[in-house]
Amino acid sequence: SENTSDKLNISRRLELLAEMAPAVDTVCDIGADHAWLLIRLIQLGKARRGIAVEVTEGPYRRSARNIEAFGLEKRLEARLGDGLGPIRPGEASAAVIAGMGGGTIGGILERSPGVVKSLDYLLLQPMSQPALVRRQLRRLGFRILREAMLEERDILYPIILAEPGEMPELSPEEAEYGPLLIRERPPELLRELRRQLWSWRRIQEGLKKSSLEASREKKAKAREEIGKLEELIKCLYPAEA
Repeated sequence: SENTSDKLNISRRLELLAEMAPAVDTVCDIGADHAWLLIRLIQLGKARRGIAVEVTEGPYRRSARNIEAFGLEKRLEARLGDGLGPIRPGEASAAVIAGMGGGTIGGILERSPGVVKSLDYLLLQPMSQPALVRRQLRRLGFRILREAMLEERDILYPIILAEPGEMPELSPEEAEYGPLLIRERPPELLRELRRQLWSWRRIQEGLKKSSLEASREKKAKAREEIGKLEELIKCLYPAEA
């Protein structure tokens, strides 16, 4: 009902995740925190059941409390455990792993190959190292179905929806910025490229003041990165270059 959705005061990040999540029978949210996303998916009719997984006692209890507060104990449950560990293969049709570093997401997928193989969808939102996540999806036999970019506190984070399937080898740019985002060229991607460019230029400025031998390599690296980013902006957003 409208009323419960008002009580559920969720961030734009979670709203976008809910919007991108495909409708499935059972979804598990790894690192569910308040279980808001699962509650939202039930409200939107996008899941019949959900499992909130938390590795620490506090958030696990918070999830359980919220599930109860919304009267959803018959449809949602909280489990305590690490990553996909508490999920049995075939138990969930989709997994959401959001709001963690790319390395952490990679580790979670790596440790539960049986569960990953049994999923129809993975919805991932890495806070860092997106290239590592996209390359790993390919290794695990997943292909990227949809990508979006979300800005929160001046930082842009990718959201990646993937399903089992073949994905062609990713170029370094595709791995870093997303093959679909590069194709679709949303304004958020331009902002992210400019932000990267700005931070490399600042590094370059800082290095100008240093004459150490060691900084020669760093100067060359900064020059190379700046060149690549300028080229990519010119190629994707010719009107902006």
